[in-house]
Amino acid sequence: MLKRALKFAIGPSIGVTIGGIIIPRIIFSNLYNATYPPIIVHAGLYFIAGYIVSFLVFLLIEWVKLKFDNKHE
Repeated sequence: MLKRALKFAIGPSIGVTIGGIIIPRIIFSNLYNATYPPIIVHAGLYFIAGYIVSFLVFLLIEWVKLKFDNKHE
């Protein structure tokens, strides 16, 4: 359960990083690059935060599945 949640959390966290940091900073470089931290730091923080949240959501889903399966046996 834990290993599965760790594995599944990688995809959404990469998507959050690309969609929230990489693409906007490339497209609107004049708006973001002067006021925000360096792109590596910003992307790293987004990746870590996205990974933690995704991991917790997937862990909750796996726990609910486990509880649901145990009730029906």
